[in-house]
Amino acid sequence: MTKENITTERSFKDKLLDIAAYKIKFTEKFLGPVMLLITRIYIGNIFFKSGLTKLNPDTTTALFEYEYIPAWEANATKTIFGTEINFPVPSAEFAAMSSMLAELSLPILLFLGFGARLGALGLLGMTFVIEIFVYPGHSDHRYWALLLGLILISGPGKLSIDHLLRKKFLKDRMES
Repeated sequence: MTKENITTERSFKDKLLDIAAYKIKFTEKFLGPVMLLITRIYIGNIFFKSGLTKLNPDTTTALFEYEYIPAWEANATKTIFGTEINFPVPSAEFAAMSSMLAELSLPILLFLGFGARLGALGLLGMTFVIEIFVYPGHSDHRYWALLLGLILISGPGKLSIDHLLRKKFLKDRMES
């Protein structure tokens, strides 16, 4: 092999590495934030639409009284580490009002990316309550938990108010 061939091969290798680095940077800088925004909007929309169906207090209380609370009562006793635990069952009025408020307010945090981790944590808690007490074994709950967990762990991304606030107020503290 001549010195010229080795140089050409290394040059080709460097070009491939440059292309790989560019694609990684592009994905991290542009596609990642866009996908986190889409994820926030998608999962927030599921809960927000559910909250909109609960705006009428009479029908919402009836829904909780005749469907959700009886399901909760049926699933309120859980065996954990061999011990039976009876979890409290909320009143239909409290459950209806608190779920409506959570489903209408927490998704807005996700949409704006303002306190998005707090919004994701609240909706993740709500997802666990629904999965454990109301509709156990529903596969959608796993997807919701995965998406909300992603937002909770990684944050809302660069296309968010949280990112702007972090950049402005926490920049120095985040570098060390």
